[in-house]
Amino acid sequence: MTYQRPLSTIERYYVSCDSKKHGQHLTPCMNQMVVEGNFDIDVKAFRRATTKASYANPGSRVKLKGHLGFSRWVDSEHSTPVRVIESDWDGLSNDNAKFLQDPLPVRTGPTSEVLIILNKILDKSFVIFRTHHGAMDGRGTLHFANDVFRCLRGEEPIGENSNITDMQLAKSLNNHAKATELGPDVAAPTGQPTVISESEKQQTSRWIRRSLPGKHKGVLAKVALETARFTRLKGENSVRFQIPVDMRPHQEGLNSTANLTGGIVVDVNLNTDAEQWNQDIRAQLAQKKEAEIPNFFRIFPFQLLNWVPRKTIHNSNSRLVEKRRRHGQFRTTGVISNLGLLKVEQFSGEGFNAIKCYFIPPEFDTTALFITLAGHPGGVEILMRAPIELDGGRVEELLDFVIHNIEHTEPTPKQPEPA
Repeated sequence: MTYQRPLSTIERYYVSCDSKKHGQHLTPCMNQMVVEGNFDIDVKAFRRATTKASYANPGSRVKLKGHLGFSRWVDSEHSTPVRVIESDWDGLSNDNAKFLQDPLPVRTGPTSEVLIILNKILDKSFVIFRTHHGAMDGRGTLHFANDVFRCLRGEEPIGENSNITDMQLAKSLNNHAKATELGPDVAAPTGQPTVISESEKQQTSRWIRRSLPGKHKGVLAKVALETARFTRLKGENSVRFQIPVDMRPHQEGLNSTANLTGGIVVDVNLNTDAEQWNQDIRAQLAQKKEAEIPNFFRIFPFQLLNWVPRKTIHNSNSRLVEKRRRHGQFRTTGVISNLGLLKVEQFSGEGFNAIKCYFIPPEFDTTALFITLAGHPGGVEILMRAPIELDGGRVEELLDFVIHNIEHTEPTPKQPEPA
């Protein structure tokens, strides 16, 4: 039977963010997983592996059919494409990387692709798994990437065994309980927005990456608390973060590339420390808060949004984006997505040896800051994205502040007594 699943309400929002500007299709809500490794890579073997993995994971090659509440994802029966690009991109920002803005059109596809970026200068290659967030989430992208490399090594793919939607899974967990009100909006961690020129508007946001070397226990709490401290240095006291949470573990044996991510919101006050932060998260997860309906659906029944034209949702969101970027007030201080310690050996094969993996923060237009964390044997990769109205070098300042303070507050290992 051909794979298909309904377009969920959350996915409908992600798809509605697509637009056309200057004749170009734009896909802002996108997952982009980067595997960084050596220059030598067998492209033909990679194409074969990607084809095999995409047939085992039909959710990776879907396209959108139908309209309004009848919209659904269906198997396009076209393998996830692989493109090879020679570039001097260094993986440290979106500078000199127009290929990261290439669209993933939902109606025609592909909604996922693999880019192989060859950098002769650095003697490196970057394998990038790009997926439309309406079709797949970060963990789904990670699952697909893992299967591609399994096939590359001659192993069988795990594949996916369910077409359940995020709303269906959430309802099974808490019967659609609604999230509590967050309270007044909060300011961006990088301060008030600045006026930008028309030429600057060509790039709506910017992200940067830094490496935090060494092992760091509880890095999510540390990054959140240092970001909160930086926010208060800018004169803002109210701080809250949204934390994406994978709902797959609630259903044993569930393998899926779909959007099965919920989320919780964690407030940070002046006295919050790492232990309180972790206690708050544990308490919310125990109550399955990640499966609650987001509070912007509280007034308007979320099911009815499936019958609102996507253009109407897009126009409404565009007005909200303009308002937030003009006044500098947002629902949360930022989003922090922690991928945990990624086993880089899972992303190697056929002569390609991965060094590190990381996720480029998606461009959620109404978000003040999006942070992704990904660990590997050598340390942690920290990436931050912010609208250009909130950047102007301030994101570098924030990221340097966070890394410096984590490095200088780590306990010094106890030295052995001299003999």
